[in-house]
Amino acid sequence: MKRLVVALLLLAGLAGAADAQTRFVVVNGQRLDDLQIAYFDRVQCVRIPNGRYWLNTMTGAWGYQGIPVIQGYLGGACGGGSQQRHRSLSERGLLYTPGDLRFR
Repeated sequence: MKRLVVALLLLAGLAGAADAQTRFVVVNGQRLDDLQIAYFDRVQCVRIPNGRYWLNTMTGAWGYQGIPVIQGYLGGACGGGSQQRHRSLSERGLLYTPGDLRFR
């Protein structure tokens, strides 16, 4: 009888552990479950760190809760995404001043 009780308690504990969330991500005040977090990981192309974020669902802009500065755009870490801006000529080292080029 004791073995049966112990076995039932172990099974109940395992079932509870399966339902437990493994990560802590809050977006716009709502804690996401693991399935929702996996979706954002896939859309963002990176693992979303535990934390509290805000997300503008109209523009895809996101940032950290309590800080109104945009940190990026949803999907921006994927490379080649339509939301990612192109680097400027100066950022790519291709901007020249008139004295830089000499013709012979």
